Amino acid sequence: MMSPIHLATGNTGEWFCLNVSNDLVAFSVVPSIGGRVMDLRLGETQVFYSNPRLRGQAISASTETESSLGRNYGGSKVWPGPQGWSSEQEWPGPPDPVLDCGEYEWHAECDRSTAKIHLQSQHDEYTGITMRREIKISLGSSSAEVLHTMQNTSRRPVRWAIWQVTQVDADKGLEILVPATGFHQTFGDKPYPSVSFNPADKRVRLKYANQVAKLAVAADQGWFSSLDQASDLVMAETFPITPGASYPDDAPVAFWISGQGSFRLHGDRVEMSAVPGGCDPHIETEIMSPLTNLAPGESSNFRTAWHLAAIHSHEIISVNHCGAIGDSLAIQPGSPARCTGSFGSFWQASLQLIAYDRASQIVGRFELGEVSPKRPVLLDKSVPLPPHTVRCSLMMFDRDHQQLGVLDRVNLR
Repeated sequence: MMSPIHLATGNTGEWFCLNVSNDLVAFSVVPSIGGRVMDLRLGETQVFYSNPRLRGQAISASTETESSLGRNYGGSKVWPGPQGWSSEQEWPGPPDPVLDCGEYEWHAECDRSTAKIHLQSQHDEYTGITMRREIKISLGSSSAEVLHTMQNTSRRPVRWAIWQVTQVDADKGLEILVPATGFHQTFGDKPYPSVSFNPADKRVRLKYANQVAKLAVAADQGWFSSLDQASDLVMAETFPITPGASYPDDAPVAFWISGQGSFRLHGDRVEMSAVPGGCDPHIETEIMSPLTNLAPGESSNFRTAWHLAAIHSHEIISVNHCGAIGDSLAIQPGSPARCTGSFGSFWQASLQLIAYDRASQIVGRFELGEVSPKRPVLLDKSVPLPPHTVRCSLMMFDRDHQQLGVLDRVNLR
């Protein structure tokens, strides 16, 4: 039996924290440093980067502007986009005393099946907006869902994008795969060496290397995966994409790679070795909503999610509501047939192989056992498929036998 959702308050150094967990995932929220989400982990495996030099340290007036890049605590935060320094239509942070590092109001909801943390910034006069975040986890799921709301709380029309920035630990190496139509580099004095685009399968592949850069990626399927093969763990991030919309840097996704080297910032050369923690191995995954015009009082919403799973695979080829696919479902004909595949599950669930005939009628149902986000799903089973089977689906069911969805499917003829 699964334990209920757990929510508690506590302290990390000078930080007041909200600590949220279920049987699978855990994270903390620190309202006083920009409503940051910190310490996301699956089981005991930490996924987010946390800056050890600043951990547990409160913000003071003397430290807020110590760096041109602000106070890099790690974790995940929300900013307005586009970033820039040429006009009032660009956000010149970080540093920023309100949206990036200001005190956020909070309240929490929790019952046996869900927990929600609600966060709200103060009004930011420069941008004219107030930011809100709702972070939610559910029983039996390794996903953390985030609802962002940007409201115009000024007396003037504004135009901004919602910009989620998440720092992922790359200490053991990290590979990110994005279905996309291309990419371009926006920061870094040298071309980043460990990124490629395959036009045949329309995927950008980025490996962590110790060199500073920022890459804008034209993601087109609403997901990307961060794979840590040393830990056999994947974090998939999902988000909506609006075709034809205007995005900052002409891309809904960007990646900032923390590493050695330099880049230009409003005319100045910034050397990363001079930035406290600037070369710690991590990648910022950045997801943006379209640029949105808001009249006074209007607001816009944007949903994102982090999904964690153990997986044993050298790549991620697809992500859906149920899990991540490393090697697709394959059926080798025979008597019995052999079913193989490699997956990461986002649910504590039971897995079944469902066989269908030409009329889409179920002709076979085969129990494949329990799956968990904490264990890689390595499928290698023999099943007596009926000879008139034309397709098969891997289907997941919750503890009440309700269908969660299809993890993968294959056509046989």
